Amino acid sequence: MHKTARKMVVALSLLCLLVLTACQSGDKGESEKVTSEKKAKVVNIMETSGIPNASPTLADNSVSFRVINQIFEGLYRLDKNGKPALALAASEPEEKDGGKTLIFKIRDDAKWSNGDPVTAHDFEYAWKKIVDPKTAAAYGPQMEEIVKNATQILKGEMSPDELGIKALDDKTLQIELENPVPIFKELLTTGTFFPQNQAFVEKQGDRYGTKSDTLISNGPYKLENWNGTNMTWDYVKNPTYWDKKNVPTEKIHVTVVKDTNAALNLYNTNKLDRVELDGEFVKQYKDDKNFHKEATGRSVYMKMNQGKDGMKTDLANLNLRRALAMAIDKTGMVNTLLANGSKALNGDVPADIMFDPETKEDFRKQNGDLLKFDQQEAISAWKQGLKEIGKSELTLTLTSGDTSLQRKQTEFIQNQLEENLPGLTIKLKNVTNQASFQADVTQDFELLLGGWGGDYQDPLTYLNLFLTNSPGNHTGFSDAKYDELVLGAKGKLSADPEKRWQALLEAEQILLKDNAVLIPLYQGGRAYLQKSNLKNYTTYPIGSENYKWIEKN
Repeated sequence: MHKTARKMVVALSLLCLLVLTACQSGDKGESEKVTSEKKAKVVNIMETSGIPNASPTLADNSVSFRVINQIFEGLYRLDKNGKPALALAASEPEEKDGGKTLIFKIRDDAKWSNGDPVTAHDFEYAWKKIVDPKTAAAYGPQMEEIVKNATQILKGEMSPDELGIKALDDKTLQIELENPVPIFKELLTTGTFFPQNQAFVEKQGDRYGTKSDTLISNGPYKLENWNGTNMTWDYVKNPTYWDKKNVPTEKIHVTVVKDTNAALNLYNTNKLDRVELDGEFVKQYKDDKNFHKEATGRSVYMKMNQGKDGMKTDLANLNLRRALAMAIDKTGMVNTLLANGSKALNGDVPADIMFDPETKEDFRKQNGDLLKFDQQEAISAWKQGLKEIGKSELTLTLTSGDTSLQRKQTEFIQNQLEENLPGLTIKLKNVTNQASFQADVTQDFELLLGGWGGDYQDPLTYLNLFLTNSPGNHTGFSDAKYDELVLGAKGKLSADPEKRWQALLEAEQILLKDNAVLIPLYQGGRAYLQKSNLKNYTTYPIGSENYKWIEKN
């Protein structure tokens, strides 16, 4: 062979060898990537609404608090059994002054997701910010009559700097209470009492908590891939979290799905690991091995707008409100439309969760049915109410969210009210859940379908919402005796559990039996399908879900 030709053959052979080696190397890389992806199990869950806001200071709805519970943490976190367990608190507090002063030590390994240490100053900053009237925080009143001076600060009578909280040093936090409060440890597990990183929050300004890029967190997860309006986002394991060894899942992907049928399609094609069911879907899947049903402490009701800023509406008339509240057959709603374990509710406080400290009797059983379906009584009150306002007919708009279930519910309510109350026309206004939350906060509604899941296991978590000027009220209702009873249960009655309990019973009677402020509908149940390999999706009768221990095998 010619010398030049021989060189060419050798060169070509080497080139082929290099290409083959490169191909083999590439194949191996792709194979490792696929294997890695198979190992990295992503949990896929759903929401029924986008995130309105992820700031613990400004949150005012269940979706926001559910997000906040995954990415932030306070002194305590609920454990798998729903009991407060030490979290950022290194140990139980030192108590002084008969339990009115608590001194906490903050964990040395507690950090923000940017690497900053979580300090006692972060708690002091956050709490003072949330009670500052300039902040207009929706749940600042959670501290009312509980944390020292909170009531006066919220009224603008004292400076936020006088709130009963002080960082004694970077890791020592002193809290002063108006009175020892039996529910205080439970309160500390909720978003209102979480810390905030002052330097970061103030740098972000009004943008804080409006998208994932404007957040840092200190909880099990970080919030990622949320631009403020999109309908998907991710919880990604927080590498700086003090207890990261007990967070088994690297990523939870969330998709907003408003239609149950669409959610089932995603579940059946393995794009969702859990889906909640209602109505016909419950009957269809009740024998499935992955079907589950449980009770919750969610109280579902309609609010009636009596007026605001000195301007009254037709619903300021008590007889009209009583008529509306007694004109809906709730059993048809829970048995047929929902079929998910929900129960008709004729009060504000749900059943089988909170019990008399002395007799151990259930709160709901003790207070009985305060507003139940009674067609004849409803018609009588309706006619009287129309006469009192000088009208023979009335048109009201019912605002609610736009999920498939909410649409069915409002259609059911519309039919019941129009059928049972002559001269009444109900118009439906189905909007996004974010818009429905906003309508509630701004009191821009006539009738509003809503409810409350509660933050802690005490009747106060439901009744506290309807104090005069409470950010959860938004009905125009104000009653001095009601305020006295509820504020007493938060403060001066704390040392006498039975008197406190009786005050809460009386307050609920004033709210519904005497004033018909709400239209109680049902106590929520939960029916769902969950993949058998999804473990430790932790829910509570009361309180936000907890994804800390969630994992997929």
